[in-house]
Amino acid sequence: MRKEFQFNVKNHSIKIVNTWTRGAKLYVDGDFRDQDSSFIANGKVALLSASLGDHGILEVYPKSALISVEMDVFLNLNNSKQHVFSSHKRLSLTEQRTAL
Repeated sequence: MRKEFQFNVKNHSIKIVNTWTRGAKLYVDGDFRDQDSSFIANGKVALLSASLGDHGILEVYPKSALISVEMDVFLNLNNSKQHVFSSHKRLSLTEQRTAL
């Protein structure tokens, strides 16, 4: 099963591709940045991450459901995490504006 998530953060195009057989891959502006092939992820540790320069570090956390995997993405700058994407819940308007 293959699942893709696409969104924009601070003028960067972000794509996360997750498959059962090849794990998860992170792309920023079309460039491959990170990969994780572990079969089980607990959601307490970032599965994938990539630097967005002065904007901070993009961190991807998995949220396991019964059959599928959902993703929460945060932008970490100076130890302050901002929620910038969620595949399973709607972000507040403040969180949506922060991601732009």
